Amino acid sequence: MKDVSQLAVDLGYLAVLFNDGELAEKLLELENQIDSTAYQLWMSAALATRNPEDAEKIVGVIKLGSALDEISNAAADLAKMVTLGLSKHPSLKRVFQRLEDRFGMAVIPPSSKLVGQSIGQTGLDTRVGLRILGIKRDKWIINPVDVEVLREGDILLTKGPESKVEALNQLLRDRSIRVKGIPSFEKVEELLAEIINTTEMMVDLAYGALIYNNVDVAREVIALEEEVDTLHLKLELEVLRRSGKRVRELEALGLIRMGLICEMISDAAASIADIVVRGLEAHEILIKAFQEVEDTVLMTEVKPGSPIDGKTIDETKLQERFNVKIIAVRRASKWLYEPNESFKIVGKDVLIATGLLEGIEEVKRLCSHG
Repeated sequence: MKDVSQLAVDLGYLAVLFNDGELAEKLLELENQIDSTAYQLWMSAALATRNPEDAEKIVGVIKLGSALDEISNAAADLAKMVTLGLSKHPSLKRVFQRLEDRFGMAVIPPSSKLVGQSIGQTGLDTRVGLRILGIKRDKWIINPVDVEVLREGDILLTKGPESKVEALNQLLRDRSIRVKGIPSFEKVEELLAEIINTTEMMVDLAYGALIYNNVDVAREVIALEEEVDTLHLKLELEVLRRSGKRVRELEALGLIRMGLICEMISDAAASIADIVVRGLEAHEILIKAFQEVEDTVLMTEVKPGSPIDGKTIDETKLQERFNVKIIAVRRASKWLYEPNESFKIVGKDVLIATGLLEGIEEVKRLCSHG
């Protein structure tokens, strides 16, 4: 559920960005899959509960499952934005040009070196820092495995740093979105981009708080949920002020709806954090599950003298090299969330990072003396 719900949100953003009805339909199928899995989870949890002690231990699992179901419902609402014609406002496209992680769509031409290589051989995810979310052939291949061989004419859906997405688009056949904006909607774009970036960080922090039973981080997630509520109110007011005869009602509604969907995701992240705040330690089932997911969260201390000690986040190139992003740093007793690229990491800092499991293992090594 964790893997698929996260994938569903990314595909939802891609469907909105490219106004792709076919991708939206595929996304709704994924949402049905998560709904079915949620019921299986709840039935299994009920069968595993034999006494009050079991019930107390399993309640966190049930609550996490419910939160993941809420995230997938939000992803389905992104798909419905496309089917309802709410994804056509030019500012929606421009919002995705302001995000920390960018989305791309690129076609593999006959002359490409990628033709005939498996995804694992290309190293796009671990060496380049690009995640392939899907491939469009005669049918959609969602979340393709490493052994999937790329073919001429494949359309790749990607997510990663802006420079990497643009480089791949130029290497293949450019399908990047370039839309002329409406100057009066710049503030709307800024607010919506901030909401999306914040909700993505909240989900990652919530997982980290749950895995490592960190109450401080969990409380920060809950505080950020209130901040997202405030940002969404500002967004609604700004859209209403700027909308007029030049903007059709459905297009303006799409901007508000996108903010509302992100608010749903932030509520789900706060629900995950609430498990920790209430003193419900992560069940051993959850710990095992997070050791098997594709994207995971790491909390680790930087050892003095390690390869990463004394470098700025930009100098570490963790995202470019390993597709791993630092989302928080604790220095002494203070946490800094969303540190910028010029932030210098020093020995004894505690990092929270998120990314693919293979990349996370590399970051562990860099933070140690080895």
